[in-house]
Order: sequence, then C-alpha cells, then structure tokens
Amino acid sequence: MTGIKCEITIISNQRMGNDKEVTKETYEGMFLDRGEKKYLSYKRQTEDGQIDCLLSYGSGRITMSQQGGLKSKLEFVPGKKTENMYQTPMGHMVVPVYTRGLSIKNNSEIIEIMLDYDIALADAIQTYMEITIKMI
Repeated sequence: MTGIKCEITIISNQRMGNDKEVTKETYEGMFLDRGEKKYLSYKRQTEDGQIDCLLSYGSGRITMSQQGGLKSKLEFVPGKKTENMYQTPMGHMVVPVYTRGLSIKNNSEIIEIMLDYDIALADAIQTYMEITIKMI
C-alpha cells in the first residue's frame, strides 16, 4: 500500500467484570485517502508471529482486518451488533460486537478515532479504544 507515512498510537481500555486492562501501542504505518474511504496499514509482532493490520473507515463505519498468525475481520457500526470471524491457531470463533459509539476527527496532520464497543462473549468485554494517527 502506498500512501503517507504515519505514526499510529492505539490506547485500548478493556473491562471484563471487575478486571480492567489498559494498553498503549505505537506503530509506524501508512495512511491512504481514497476520498470517502480511508485506509491505515501497519504491522505488529505477537507471540503468534507478525500480523498485518488494515483499518479502513468511511460512511460511519470502521473495519479492522488482521492477516498472519491471527486472522480476523471486525466491523464496527454505531448502534449495531455485527457478527465477526476471528481465526486463531486454536480454531475459528464467531465474535459478536456491539458498537456503542464512533467518532472521527481529522485535519491535515492528525486523525483521532474514538471507538466504544462491547465484545459479547460469555462475559462481555467492554472496550473503549482511542486511535491517534500522526502524519510523518
């Protein structure tokens, strides 16, 4: 993917019952603007190997895809529940996601995405994610 080099910072606040976890990760990536649809690509290293990540957004929705040791495609549409596929070395899972909110603010140098959603497994995982993209 060609585009503009960027720095992607993802802060994820997850809560399951009384347990709370906050993570912050920063990646070098590429941003591509195709008019109504925008794309961010980056790579991350996990215990399962390198994962190629693609985040696309536009028309009031976000899609996050991963390829590599883990494969998934999650779609986030505010006010909607979506059924998503998540493939791990242990097998396939259908992951229902309910998106409570989505906010995208951008200018020529910084894009801020706020994503508020629940992963509705046995015990719901409440997630509030802040994604900041700085053009390099």
